[in-house]
Order: sequence, then C-alpha cells, then structure tokens
Amino acid sequence: MSNDNTTNSFEELTFPSLLNKYDRILVPMIQRDYAQGRTDKKAQEVRTNILNDIFDKESVHFDLIFGSCEKRNENDGEKFCFVPVDGQQRLTTLFLLFLYAKKVKGLWNDLNLSKFNYDTRRAAADFCKKVATEEWNVSNGKVSDSIKDSVWFMNYWENDPTVAGMLNMLDDIHEKAKVKVFPDLDNVTFYFFDLESNGLNENLYLKMNSRGKPLTAFENLKASIEKELPEGEFAKNWKYNMDRDWTNAFWNSEKPEETDKNITAFIVRFLSGYWNAFMENREDDKIVADKLKDINGKDNYADFIPFEPIKTVLNYKKNKKKDAFIRLEAAFASVLNVEKIKPSWKENITSTNLSEYKIIAVVFAYVLFDGNTQAMRVAWNLAENTVSGYDNFIIYCRRIGEIYRYIEIEKIDIYHVLESNELKFNNPSAQMTEEIAKAKQIVNGGDEWETKIKEAEKKYFFKGAIRFLFTKENVGDDWGNFDTKWNNATKYFDENGVKEKTPYKTNALLMKSLLANCDNFLGKIWWHFEFSNDAIRWKRILTSNNWIAAVDAIMREEVTNETIEKCVKSITEHIKNTVDGSEEMKNLSYIKNIVDDGLMDYVCNKMSGAWIRSTYHGYHAIWIRGCPASQVVLNPILSKLQFEGKISYRNTEGRDSTIPNCRYYRCFDKNVDFKYKFNDKYYYFNWWGNPNETELDVYLTEDNWNDYKKRPNPLSDKGTDEDKYYCFRVTPDMVTPDMESNTSLFIEELDRLIDEASSK
Repeated sequence: MSNDNTTNSFEELTFPSLLNKYDRILVPMIQRDYAQGRTDKKAQEVRTNILNDIFDKESVHFDLIFGSCEKRNENDGEKFCFVPVDGQQRLTTLFLLFLYAKKVKGLWNDLNLSKFNYDTRRAAADFCKKVATEEWNVSNGKVSDSIKDSVWFMNYWENDPTVAGMLNMLDDIHEKAKVKVFPDLDNVTFYFFDLESNGLNENLYLKMNSRGKPLTAFENLKASIEKELPEGEFAKNWKYNMDRDWTNAFWNSEKPEETDKNITAFIVRFLSGYWNAFMENREDDKIVADKLKDINGKDNYADFIPFEPIKTVLNYKKNKKKDAFIRLEAAFASVLNVEKIKPSWKENITSTNLSEYKIIAVVFAYVLFDGNTQAMRVAWNLAENTVSGYDNFIIYCRRIGEIYRYIEIEKIDIYHVLESNELKFNNPSAQMTEEIAKAKQIVNGGDEWETKIKEAEKKYFFKGAIRFLFTKENVGDDWGNFDTKWNNATKYFDENGVKEKTPYKTNALLMKSLLANCDNFLGKIWWHFEFSNDAIRWKRILTSNNWIAAVDAIMREEVTNETIEKCVKSITEHIKNTVDGSEEMKNLSYIKNIVDDGLMDYVCNKMSGAWIRSTYHGYHAIWIRGCPASQVVLNPILSKLQFEGKISYRNTEGRDSTIPNCRYYRCFDKNVDFKYKFNDKYYYFNWWGNPNETELDVYLTEDNWNDYKKRPNPLSDKGTDEDKYYCFRVTPDMVTPDMESNTSLFIEELDRLIDEASSK
C-alpha cells in the first residue's frame, strides 16, 4: 500500500485505523522490552490501572504516539512501515487487547494483527507472528498456559522478557474479562504524529525528552490524578494551576531535581493525613490506611507510588462531592502565600520544607479551619511540639479532625471545644494537655490571658511549649505564679538557650540550681542526662515530666549563689539522716559533689552536649556522645590514678581527658591510652576495654602508643595475647583478683610488665 499521510497535523486514531494506515508496525530493536507486562509491583500497578480504565470507562485516550515511516524491501515487494519512537508500550498493549478480542471473544475477525511485530528481536518477532496467525483457544485456566501448550509454541520464547510480559498481560486481560463486560475497543484512541511525513526526524524527540529516561514518580502520579478529576471547571483549573503556580511553589533552585520529589511527598502525605482524619472504622478503610502507611514508610517519593490507595482517597465523597480533591486544592492554594501559614515565632517557610510533615500538618489544619487565627495558633503549637514523622503526623491529623467535626456540630470556637472536656482524647500528648489548660485559662480569664500566653509562646526557643510557666505538679495548677516565672524566664533565656555573659551560663548557676532542686534521685535520669546551656536541651528540661519540681523551683525564685547554697545544705542534711550505703545516699552525694566542686562550670561551658554517667565506685565519667558504656564502667581505676597523679592520659588533636581540679575524666574512645611514670621514665599503655578469651585489658606499648610491645619469645603455644604481648587482665574472673576495688594491684601489674620487658 502507499503512504498517503501528507497532513501536517496530529490525527486521532484507533489501533485498527493505524494498522490500516501502514503495511507494518515495527517496534525497533533499540526500544526496551515490554515493561507493562513485567511482574514487579510497579508494572502490576500500571497494568491494573490501564485495564481498569479500559474496562470501566466509556472512553480512554492514550495520549500521543509518534514515530517515522520507513520503506522496507521484502520478498513480496516494498512495504511502508511505521516505527514508533514513543508509544511502543501502549501499542503492544493495544495489540494484545485486540488479539484477545479476536481469538477468545470472536471479535475483529477481519483485523490483520500480523502487521504488528518487533523488528529484529527474534523471539518476540516469531512469537508475535505465530500468536496472531496460529489457532489457540482458552477453556479453563490461564491464557498463557493455553498458548504455551500449543504445538507451534517454542519453549525458549519464555526466556524472552517481551514474550513473558505479553503472556502476563493476556492473563490479566482474561481475568478482567471474566468479571467485566468486554469493552468496545473503538473507544480507545490516541493522538498520532508521523515525523517523516511532516519533514521531521527523531532529533525532535531527543530534544523533547531524553530517550530511555523514565517518567518521575510525580509525573506518573500527576497523570493518574488527572484521570480522577471532577468534571467541568474544576478539572480545567486544576490542570492549569498544577502546571504553573502549584509546581513553582515547590521549586528548589539549589536542588531542582528535588522539586518533583517534594511535591509528590506533599500530595501523598496530605492525602494520608486526610484519610486518617475522616475515614470510617470499616475494615476496608483500615486496609487503605495501612497501604498509605506503607507508601510513606519507605520515605522515597522519587520512586514509584502505587496509585490504588491514592485513588480511593481522591474519590471519597462528602456531600456528593469529591471532598479530598477540594481539600487538596485548598492545600496547594495555601502554600502559594506562606505568610498565611507561618507560625508566630516567624520562622521562614520555604519551598525546601513545604513537604515536611510539620508543615503539611499545619496546612491540613489551615484547610480545615479556613485559616482561623485561634485554631492556627493551637495547630502550630501541636505541630511544632508533637509532629516529627509519619506516625505522630497521623495522630495529629486525627486530633485535628475530631476538633473540626465538633466545631462543625456545635458552632463554637476551638478554645471552647478544648475547654469543654467533651472531646475525650485517647492518651493526649503533653502538648495537647497544655493546649487544653491554656484554652481553659483563656475562656475563663479573658483576652488578657490570651495576650500573655501568645507573647510567651513566640519568645526564645519555647515555640508554643510554655507549660513550665503554669505548672507546679500538674499542667495548669499554678497560674498564680505565671508572671513571676515569666519574668525569671526573660532573665535566664534567649533564642539560643541560657543567656550569654550572665552567671546563669558562665558560672552554670541555672544548671547547678536545677540539679540541687531535683527530687528524683532514684530515677534513671542521671544515666543519660545531658549537661548543656543550649536551646534544644533546655527545652527538653523545661517540658519534661522528670524535672517538674526542679523547674518549678528555679522559675519561682530567681537563681543565685545563695539559693543554690541553700539547696546544697538541704541535700547535705538529708545525707546525714540517710542510712549509709543506700542508693539514695549515693545519688544525693553525687549531686552535692558535682554542684560543689566546680564541675558544672567546666562541663556547661567547655563540653556542651556531654553527659555525666555515674558508676558503682563513686567516680564518674564525663561521657562524650558516642562513647561505649563499657568504657565508663572500666575506667574508674584510671580516674582515681589520674587524680592521684600516678598516670596521665594521651592528649591528641587537642583532646585532653583530664579535667582541672576534678576527679572526673573525659572519655573519647573505646581504647584509652595513658602513660605511667616508673623510676623517672614514662612507659606507655593501652586499655583495650573489650576483653575476651584471647584478648586482655591492658597492654604495654611501644613509645607513643604505636604498637603493642611484643615478647621476644611466646610464653606458650596457646596463641593468646598474654603469650605474645606484655599485657594483663583487669576484669575479675576465677583467677584475676578484683583490681577495681584495690588499685594497688593495678599498679603492681603495671610495674611487673615494665620489669619483664626491661629484663629482656
């Protein structure tokens, strides 16, 4: 046949009309295998969505397919062949749909499907020719089994990924046709453009899109969403805004490749929050919620996003409208002007953090409460102090959803909702408990209290969490001291934590007073308590249940040397009246010790972010983040010897383990290098700190700790370190004495190693 396509325009065609237009449709060798038939999760999702559209919708449009016409000389003459540049996957799917219709349903009997084939890919080409021209039918079971059982089928074809993919698609078509009326395939259309006939070539496509580059997760998601849009003006506005203003709001000029990922995360996370806030307690709804959690749990929004659960959310109807679409549209509108949603403490919101859970949580509240300022204040306080990941984001959305529904029913503001106690929150967070207490105070105390509370919330590093200003034992039980506590707070803190150039920081008065006022001596608080004056750690202290009494004390009475001394005297008196050796006495002695000996000045100003860990010896280690716990248990021996001036630690890269005028030491690494003076000469040792059957604890090393010092001849053939090196065991066993309670034994062992090594 001749090629009569001479029009310079796009045509809307069906698969049969494209077959009639050319002598052959040949998928070129350079194209990838038939990916829509693969068995991976992404391909299965794509296949399911395509078949759902074709079987369920009155009409389906497959977008643009284009390529070039080539003349081929074959045995029976010259042939005009269409070679697709873009559309191979869709054309193969259409070929298989019409193949099934013809072979199984008896439709389209006059259609010559042998005109479609794969060029120079032998297995795929032979299969396409045979499956289109040979006889095969389906009775029971899978289509693929019937085809593979046919006498003309070659077993090696199964190893070709395109053939395997075609068989998978035929099986899925068959399963769909069992439960659905087979569709009219004339209603599946696409736009068609012949590059060659319009004086163009493949270079146009190469400029339009890099060959082989897959669509991003956002592009796939965007296309799938557009198929579900409510009809009419809404769909038109949605597409216009999505292609322009909404996408631009997420543009990251420093990392443009992150833009699609961020907007995908925004959509998926927002819809997940929406679903969990409004879903009913049905089993199917819970299944959708679990699928949404699975998508977000991977935290990879550049990867494929299964559309099935997203589709369920988007098609949720409220008042006969697709409510999720309406809410999502409002969410996008809110981020066009971030001034509307920023918090009172005036943090900047940029395109780089619009997809953060915390920001989406606030956007969700903004959409539900239509930007109401009172509701947004509460929403920001809760988001800032409770939302950090998916699970607490979902809890937040459920709480906001409960409040929203109550407001809709009762027609009251959010303060009265929280104050009423009608909503019985299950296990409310500490911040929600605070918001309820503040709402009660505002409702009962009036505008003056709202002004005070709002002013405190936006100051320094507090960011909405100010319960330490009105708590003595329980949140909300000490409003009478609010002004006094607030005045003291302005003296102690600024946005970075404890104020610079004040005794509260330079002399560590605030930290000392906190410790001296603590009444939780028997708790686990000392094992991981961080000593620092920065904002992060002080916010933890001020809002922690462990420190309620101590925080109340330092906020009600301004901290001075005198108030600390008074507390230390109280501790001392308590120690005298406590049975010697009790756990409480050890902790009390510990607190008195670290407050009295000046350690806090050093730790809070030189080692910000460290913590102290006590041991059963009464000696303590300043533990830098990352140091193993075993080091703290073993090193009290070294701590005591260092304090007595018998050893000194290795000092490398400015890391000095000693603390002036203090019996504490700093701990950096698992290994501890120290030097010991013997007969006016220094000898170098390493404490390995991880003994086992082969390795011991303490090793004599070469000068400057380069290597373990080897014995000239092994003591035995057992192969332990004790046979090869000058070393000894510290950790007690059946043979080794308890050196940890008798450091003179430790010194004797050091001397013994030196004597042995010197005599060789």
